[in-house]
Amino acid sequence: MKRVMLFAFLALWALPAAAMADEATSESQNTEATDTVTVEESVLSESDDYGEYTVDDLLSIIQEQAAYIEDLTARVSVLEGNVEEVSEKAEKASDIPSWLPKVKISGDMRYRYEHIAQQGKKSRQRDRIRMRLGLDGQVNDQLKLKARLASGSADPVSTNQTLDGAFSSKNIWFDRAYFDWQASENVKVYGGKMSNPFFKPGGSQLLWDGDLNPEGLAFSFQGSGESQPFLNVAHFWADERSGGSDARVFGVQGGVEFGGKNTTATVGLGYYNYTSLKGQPPLVDVTDSFGNTVITDTNTGDIFYANGFKELEAFAQVDWKAGGTPVSLYGDWVTNTDAGADDTGWLVGVDFGSTKNPGDWKFGYNYRRVEADAVLGAWCDSDFAGGGTDGKGHVFGLGVGIAKNTSAGLTYFLNDAGLTGGKSYKRLQLDFKFKF
Repeated sequence: MKRVMLFAFLALWALPAAAMADEATSESQNTEATDTVTVEESVLSESDDYGEYTVDDLLSIIQEQAAYIEDLTARVSVLEGNVEEVSEKAEKASDIPSWLPKVKISGDMRYRYEHIAQQGKKSRQRDRIRMRLGLDGQVNDQLKLKARLASGSADPVSTNQTLDGAFSSKNIWFDRAYFDWQASENVKVYGGKMSNPFFKPGGSQLLWDGDLNPEGLAFSFQGSGESQPFLNVAHFWADERSGGSDARVFGVQGGVEFGGKNTTATVGLGYYNYTSLKGQPPLVDVTDSFGNTVITDTNTGDIFYANGFKELEAFAQVDWKAGGTPVSLYGDWVTNTDAGADDTGWLVGVDFGSTKNPGDWKFGYNYRRVEADAVLGAWCDSDFAGGGTDGKGHVFGLGVGIAKNTSAGLTYFLNDAGLTGGKSYKRLQLDFKFKF
């Protein structure tokens, strides 16, 4: 710092002296001019004044410039360090595989305490876990491949794993594995074991359990504009039989969503035709029809579906905000046109609030009545009235956001298992949910 100041001072001192020397040389033969220079030098030596600046002023300027130079030097050093750091990061980024940015990993975990009290049976308590890990890969701008692993068993409507078995290892299954093709701006095509492509008002499980992931091909159209029509068409494989007719599901669902900024309504119809089920053993578990009417072979004790299933559905949902809080009112109705009796089911419900942010609350309620052959029992709600059809009752839900991506919930089922001479069925679930 001192050397910089000294150098700057000498430079400023030398410039006026050099100028005066040149002037003295060019006019050396002019005595009058020489006397003038002598007088000027005398004045300078006496007043220490360089024109309008004193020596103290010049020293102050020199100090300011020296400090400015030192500051610039420090900034240059910082910039050189930043450039080096960016260069190192760029080199590391170049080592990342090109496919990695095209892959998205997500997952969730649920810990559940459950208490079940059913008339005529001993009450039951248990803790259960559900773990799911999803992987989405971007093949190109239009095509994605999606897969998900989940805990549980071969049961298509549950990914729960009960904590028992003396700390035994738990199973992991392919819960989903399918392609998602954006064929055009409004059209999607799916193939494989996929998330359910059909719209479910309020998340209704009247026809389909929330954990059910059907298998086959599906087509989806979503319109645009103020009134948005939609169409979902699917062909699912239920049971491929080498020695007989295959069990399949052909489904079509259409509707329209309309409304303004704060209120929307969705209405529609659906039709689902199950082939080759009548007279066949029940799906999923040949010893349990999950509420559907069966015929029993008196010789073997085997059971078979007494009816086929051709389900006609009508649904509606209205969403709005009350003081900034989301509210949803919904209804779902279905009848099985291939059954002569006990063929109808319906559900109405309301949701208020959400658990998206910490401190948020959500309340939900629905009431339903499901006759024995209204829907296929193996694929509808696995918790309501013990699972399957032939039941009625209430479902209450309460949830709260605890932290980011973390929530807790309480669900209480107050049902009758059996519409005729039904038995009381109560089920309490306390959930802690985490996702990433």
